[in-house]
Formats: sequence, structure tokens, C-alpha cells
Amino acid sequence: MKNASLGPELGIASDFVRSGMEKAGIPLTRTLEAYLSITFARFIGKAIDADLLTVRMTRALDGRAPRDILRALADECLIACAFFQERLLRNGTIRHYVGVGQTAYDAADMTEQAYGFVHMRDVIAVAAGRGRDDDARVLLDRARAGSGDARAELADRNVVLGPWGARKGGGLVWR
Repeated sequence: MKNASLGPELGIASDFVRSGMEKAGIPLTRTLEAYLSITFARFIGKAIDADLLTVRMTRALDGRAPRDILRALADECLIACAFFQERLLRNGTIRHYVGVGQTAYDAADMTEQAYGFVHMRDVIAVAAGRGRDDDARVLLDRARAGSGDARAELADRNVVLGPWGARKGGGLVWR
């Protein structure tokens, strides 16, 4: 992948990512910031196939797909989680798709991206104005997936997640 071929898209994407980091209050590492900028630039003006991500990932893992295929699936999952959340929710939870993306990055030996998946997702979602959810179930799902932005929004609503959330019927405390 040549970054020079991205042209003006890389500058736009870099500004977009920095804006998201500031708005969300999420300081990505330089590596993650650069990776996210390049990834976002590659998707500008391109169609995203948000359907069947789990099936495609399973087939790639079962078929011992090369690293670049796994990375591409992880990148698609990242962009889909940030921009097409409603579409993904038709077939699963955000937690599930975060796990799919993290697994794909991990299988591609991209550990920092795997661990930073949720933060990268939050940065671009917030930059695009998609960071806040009115639906409490989606917000809880995102918080359980590790989203600091979702946890902050829950805190603004006086809701705290805790380890007691694993029990049936529990999990929330209003302050």
C-alpha cells in the first residue's frame, strides 16, 4: 500500500482523525493515529461491505488467509463499526463486531491495532458526529465493548457499569 497514492485524501483523513481525538478526548498513540488516518483515507469514496463480516472473517481464518486479507477485513470492520452501526445491529451487537475486528487484527499480527480497536472506532465515530447514542441499549453495548466514550456518556446520564452487570437483571447503578 502506497500512501503517496492517497493524495489529498490522506490530509483530509489526518485532519478528521485529529478532530475526533480532540472531540472524544482520546489520545491515540502516534502509530494508531497514523494507521487510522491511512485506513480512513483508503476508504474515502469507496463502498463498504458491512454485510457478512462474521462469515467473511470465519472463512478467512479457516482458510488461513494471508495477513493482508485479515488486515483488510479488520479495517472494514473498524469503518463499519464507526459509520454503519445501525446496519450491524441488525445481525449482532457492537461488542460482537468489535471482537471480530480485534480478532482479525490479532490474526494479522497487528497487536496494537487489536487493542486500540475500540479507541480508533470512537475517534472516527465522534469526528463524524456519530459518537452519541439515544438508544440506551446500544450505548450499554458499546460501553461493554470497552468504549470510553460510551462510558463517559453513561456517566453523564448518572449510570455506572460495574462487575455486578454479569448477573441477570443487574448491572446498573444510578448515582
